[in-house]
Parts: sequence; C-alpha cells; structure tokens
Amino acid sequence: MSKGSNLGAVPLRKFVAIIAFACVAAALFCNLAYSQDDELSRDEAAVVKARVQKIRGLKLKRDVPVTYLSVAETEARFTAQFAKQVSQEEIDTGVEANKMIGLFPPDLKIERKDLADMTLELAGFYDDHHKDIVIIDRPLTVELPERYRNALTEMRKLDTMGTLGHELTHALQDQYFNIEAALKSYKGNSDRELAYKAIVEGDATLSGFSVVTGRVDDETIDYFDSHLQDIVPVFMGRMEGKPRAMTYPFIFQYTEGARFVAEAYHRGKWPGVNALFNGPPLSTQQIMHPELYFDRPTPALTVKLAGYEKVLHDWKKIDEDTLGELMLKIMLERTMGEDTPYVEASTKWAGDRIVALQKGKSLTILWMITFRSAGDADNFAQLYSGILDKVLPGTTARKVDRLGPAVFAMIGDGAIRYREYLPEVWKQSTIDGTPIESYQSPVSRQQAQPRQTSLQPQAAPTPATEAPRTIQAD
Repeated sequence: MSKGSNLGAVPLRKFVAIIAFACVAAALFCNLAYSQDDELSRDEAAVVKARVQKIRGLKLKRDVPVTYLSVAETEARFTAQFAKQVSQEEIDTGVEANKMIGLFPPDLKIERKDLADMTLELAGFYDDHHKDIVIIDRPLTVELPERYRNALTEMRKLDTMGTLGHELTHALQDQYFNIEAALKSYKGNSDRELAYKAIVEGDATLSGFSVVTGRVDDETIDYFDSHLQDIVPVFMGRMEGKPRAMTYPFIFQYTEGARFVAEAYHRGKWPGVNALFNGPPLSTQQIMHPELYFDRPTPALTVKLAGYEKVLHDWKKIDEDTLGELMLKIMLERTMGEDTPYVEASTKWAGDRIVALQKGKSLTILWMITFRSAGDADNFAQLYSGILDKVLPGTTARKVDRLGPAVFAMIGDGAIRYREYLPEVWKQSTIDGTPIESYQSPVSRQQAQPRQTSLQPQAAPTPATEAPRTIQAD
C-alpha cells in the first residue's frame, strides 16, 4: 500500500479517500491469515532490497528505512491521522450523499472510529511523506507446539518479504515517477485517481510476488494473475457488513491493477510497465477493459456540468467529482442485485460529473453522465429513474432527464426547481468542450431529442417485471 495520497477537502471525495487509506489488501501475501512475529534480519532485508531493484530494473536513489510498529502503535497513528483529516460531520454528509445516488444502503451508519478500526487489516505501507516503510508486527496469540514454530516462522518471513518487496516497489515508484504529485494532479476526479492507483498497486503487487518466488517471467506472472481473483472473497469476507462501494474499489487496485500491469509486462516487460507511469490509463473503464487502453485507446469524455448556479445560488457546492464505470457498476449491483443483467449498462459509460450542494442540513446531488450513444443514455435514464424510486423515500424530490447521449439526474430539494435551471444546464454543459445541445456521439451521430422522466413515483424495474432491453445499445 502506498500511504499519503492527497485527501480531498470536500466530503464525498474525502470520505472515499479516507476509506481507501484504510482498506488495504493484506490478503495479497496471506497477511490476513498469518502473523508477522519475526522481523527480517538486516541481511534478509538487504536481500529483498537487492531483489526488488533487480526485478524492476531500477536502483534506489536513496535508502529507505524500515520500521516495525505494533498493532496498537499503528492504530494510534491512524486514529490521530483520521482526527486531523475528517470530522464526523463530514463522514455523515458523505454517507448521506452516497445513499442519495444509490451507492450506500439507506440504513448505513459510520463512525470515525470505524475507519481507524479498519487499519487493523494493514500488513504494511510506504509513507511517501516520511519516505519510509512501516511493517505491522502482529504477535502470534496461539501457542504452538515446538515442532511447528520454525516452519511458521519461515512462513511469516516469506510473508514479510512479500510485504517489504511490495512497499519497496512503492519507494522506487516515488523516486522515479513522483507518485504523490501525480495523485495531486487528479484531485477532483476519483475515477482517474483510482485508475492511477491501480497501476501503482498492480506494479507493486507483481513485484512483491516476484520477490517471494525469486523469479519473474511470463509464466510466473500468468500463474499469479490466474489466482488473483481468489483474493477477492477473502478480503470481502473480512469486510462483511461494510458497503461494497467502500471496500471493492480498493481490492480492485490490487487485483484488477495487477491484471492490467501484467498485460503491460507481457507486451513490453518491465520497460512496458514503466511506460504506464508516463502515459497512465485515464479511467477505471480502461483498467476493467484493457483493450480500451492497449488496442483501441478510448479515454473518458470530459463532462462539464454548468447552468444551475444562478437558480441554486443559495446552495453551497461542497463537492465535485467523477465517479466512473466502476462506481456506476457497483451502484447497479447494489440496487438491482450482483447478478443482474442491468449491470451491462455501466459498460456503456463514457464520462460523468457529479456535484454535491448543501444548504443548511439539506443536500442536493446533480449528476451528469454521458454514454456511448443516445440509445444507451435513454436506456439508463429509464433504469435509473426506477432505481431512485426504489431507494429514495417518496418525499425526496428527484428528476431524471436525457438529451442525446447524456443523462442528467437531480436529487434532493434542489430538484424541486428543476424547471427553472434545466434548459440552461443543457445549454451550458459540455462534453469534451462541445455543448451537449449540439454534441453528437461518435457511435450514433444522430440528432437527439430531449427525453424527460417524470417526478411521479414508478415501480422499480426488476428482471422479473421488465425485459433487459432497457440496457441494450441501439
């Protein structure tokens, strides 16, 4: 895990970033199953450092100190960190906003302490602020017969070697590719930030695995890649009771990130992996569908949401972000079921922009999503209107509108006045700099007409009551 990425100053993004900070995939080197009771000797640590540099073909420009902390020391450090970075009020606001769009269940409550408690899953981290590596020392709490102790000690040392190799790779990344600066440049675009973190963690994951095996080639990379998905149920099981929107994006960095980086390795070995940092993927969509990066470069479209400001001038903008295909997929899985055919709608995503507004204790969410074609947008507008009717109380105002390949969702008290600002939103909002009113998607190139979905409650679509036609492209 690379620690120390910039935490945004607005509730939605800051809330998600805090969770990312806590939810690391210790399962990658069995750290969820075994303790780290024995530190590596100086010579053993030196072997790991030498092996990482040889594997990655990069030399450390400066040495990186390694510190071992107890679980209690780690918990104290993170508790203090969270206290400085996020208030309970900001957490509550972030939770409520995510409930409104369907990402979080309606009964979810999260305390700041819950975030600190999640750090107990940590195996280690590279602190790109202090430029050191911290390994969490977990003493074994079960007494073992003597004949098993040596074998377990060796297993734990292999475990720690993998963790140290992983974190040393982060140190190399920091020294050669300035990871912290790159992440800061993605402030305000969580989707692009998560895609970048996926190559950061994917690189370190493959490198750490190679340290343990002592070799790296196409065969070992393929072997590891084929077993990556085994990690997901282990990690998600440990996070049981916490929303998938909080936990899956961060195991995603390791599993899907490693799969993506493995593809780069197959195509260009480690120089091909290094090239990812100079021309990184620009969305989680490209991580999920590597062909959209390597074979048919398809960057996300840039959506600018504007035109509501004059009417909603008495509302304060507290967040603006891009959520991306992954979060759209998770929202559909949560509201329609993980095996729903409707999840296919997320693959038609082409770009989005979401704005959170606050007035007193009231929240309003404005979310503009563009799709590959007008038909895809029309299908999603119908689907999402039903989802909002399903997840929101009847007293919560909402409006879903569609023009061409764009869908505009308005949720909360600010949606009551939608007639006053909707025409101006369609005039002023843009896709890749082109006004949506005149934008024609590359897929259809057909003149689109506005489509509106009523504020009146409707029955939520389900596979049993509505055919999957609503998610198929024209």
